[in-house]
Amino acid sequence: MSVQTQLFHDEISLRRYSERTRNSYLYAINQLENYLEQQGEAAIDSVSDGQLTAYFRYLNLDKRLSRATIKLQLNGIHFYFEHILKRQFSINVCLPRPSQKLPQVLTQQDIGQLLQHCPNQKYRTMIALCYGCGLRVSEVVRVKVSDIDGQRQLLKVSQGKGAKDRLVIISPSLLNLLRQYWQHYRPQDWLFGVKYHDNLYPIHQSSLRKVLKKSAALAGIVKACSPHSLRHAYATHQLQAGMPLNQLQQQLGHRSIKTTERYLHWSPELGHQGCDLLAGLR
Repeated sequence: MSVQTQLFHDEISLRRYSERTRNSYLYAINQLENYLEQQGEAAIDSVSDGQLTAYFRYLNLDKRLSRATIKLQLNGIHFYFEHILKRQFSINVCLPRPSQKLPQVLTQQDIGQLLQHCPNQKYRTMIALCYGCGLRVSEVVRVKVSDIDGQRQLLKVSQGKGAKDRLVIISPSLLNLLRQYWQHYRPQDWLFGVKYHDNLYPIHQSSLRKVLKKSAALAGIVKACSPHSLRHAYATHQLQAGMPLNQLQQQLGHRSIKTTERYLHWSPELGHQGCDLLAGLR
């Protein structure tokens, strides 16, 4: 490992950034290095603003990456320049317009079909927990037995996005399903753990994604079906059931209420109810 790479990992650790951020930033830096090597240009520590501008035009025009992906690449490279190379760069990055497509939200019937066609109790419980609490996939795979407070009907989400803890309400039916799961598997630490070389680890996110895709195919669901689709469905259904927007914000762990407000735009059937929810927060 080079000195610069070690410094990068140290800086990420000092700031308590997530492993996902670490890997994303490292990928951005490696992609830039590969591009410069293919172009026969200078190493990353001496790259010019003009070369960086050309690189981001390449990501946009040739690679046709999304707006979010290009911004993530820019953030990773900026972090490396600021904290490792101790230098600044000044470039104008033209980002593609954001997509305006509305997602196809899974209905409650779709969720029921997913659970019915899921072949395994462990994954069925994971799907139910992901939907029933609106969790991110990174959160559901890292739930511990000790995070569940059955008496208060609460789930502690430890160090979610933004390195924040939050408490999420568990419905009585979901709590009953979790109790059945515990009685069957008797997990002691990670709720959805896997053993590898006699050590227990959280189950990998890709495992849930694969089972979801298979269950959706068996159920004949053609809508996009991912762990994040379950989170979208939870948020939409909670608003339709009358949950206040600020409470939904807390449940989902959104830093800004504006992020939660998008679910109102995705649910035109809320009509004036959506306007009333927003008006109450102004």
